[in-house]
Amino acid sequence: MAVHNRENKGRILTIEHPTDSSPALMVFSGNAGQLLRGDTPTVNILKAMRRRAHRNGVAFVMHFQEAGAVRKNSVGMTKLLEDVFADEVIIFRYGPQESNGQIRKGLDQYTVSSKNLSIRARSVVLLPIVERNIMRRNQRAAVNTSYDFVLPNGELGYLETTGFHYDLGLTPISSRVSRLQTVETRLGVEELIQQDINLQHQSRPSTEYSPSPDYHPLNECHPERSEGSHIETLMSIRGRAGLVTFSGDGNTRGFVGTRWQMDRVEVLKKGLGADVKEATEEINVTANLPHSIQQEFIGKKHPLLKLAGNIIDDVIDTLDETTGNKWGERKLDHQFYRDFTITPEGKLIPLHRFDIIENNVFYAFENADHYFIGTLFGFQMNGDIN
Repeated sequence: MAVHNRENKGRILTIEHPTDSSPALMVFSGNAGQLLRGDTPTVNILKAMRRRAHRNGVAFVMHFQEAGAVRKNSVGMTKLLEDVFADEVIIFRYGPQESNGQIRKGLDQYTVSSKNLSIRARSVVLLPIVERNIMRRNQRAAVNTSYDFVLPNGELGYLETTGFHYDLGLTPISSRVSRLQTVETRLGVEELIQQDINLQHQSRPSTEYSPSPDYHPLNECHPERSEGSHIETLMSIRGRAGLVTFSGDGNTRGFVGTRWQMDRVEVLKKGLGADVKEATEEINVTANLPHSIQQEFIGKKHPLLKLAGNIIDDVIDTLDETTGNKWGERKLDHQFYRDFTITPEGKLIPLHRFDIIENNVFYAFENADHYFIGTLFGFQMNGDIN
């Protein structure tokens, strides 16, 4: 494992993994925190991710949570994406309008994909909610997209990516809901895959899908649609190599004590499925706690809050050193994956030909305490998918 840091209007941590696989795909994800509290750091981080994807020469997908603009002077995430990527990507948003108000303003979820990925279908699953007596109920969702995906060896593969928003599970009730959220996420993915497996031949427009104002998907899968005029034919995915990625963002909003806990990755993996592996296992990121208190809970600066944050940081550091445990660890963004062969009979058989070439963490972009993560997936050229 090699680690590199580089200054670029922010910092990029790169973790390299020894492998002889060929670059196949990049997946980026993270919590935009209502546009990182400003359009300028958002633009800089989007540019950094675009440069990284171009450098690796691969198709890419981005999953953004809480990417709705709440600042009056913000142009909004859609406009920023269009300015940075121009016509290189297809943008899909799921927010208050698309959910008939169930997704609260500012908590919009975005899926952005490069145009060398051919979209097959989308589905959205509304996840169980943690009932709160004091704080507002925030509807969580899993946004799923399936693609036709050209592998490095030139063969046609299958790709499904999911961005989901989960609660941390700090109380018995929220722990149960957190497990249900990952299980419901997995079931939605399995339903979308099964739809693509069972598909024989179907025509589709080749351009971007735009949902109608009354579109309200709830545990529902549907073919990709558009107003475009050029028609392509969707084929079944039987006989292909497949890759599924899950990009999960943990809800951190609450009192100071909810900003840290022991890593719950095994709980997430169990809910997402037996064959799921963590793509971001080597990433060890902790946001700056005093800044987090100000931005995530209070939303404004105050000397007493900064002092309290510094004291808490010192206590956590002491606990870490004394016990050897990472009580201060708040690694809330995770990426997971599984790969498989889709047999002619429609069964999924573990493949083990996709691996991780590189992880990236994009952080310290101006005043934003949020970070984004990226994974470069590789594909082993030697092997048989059958």
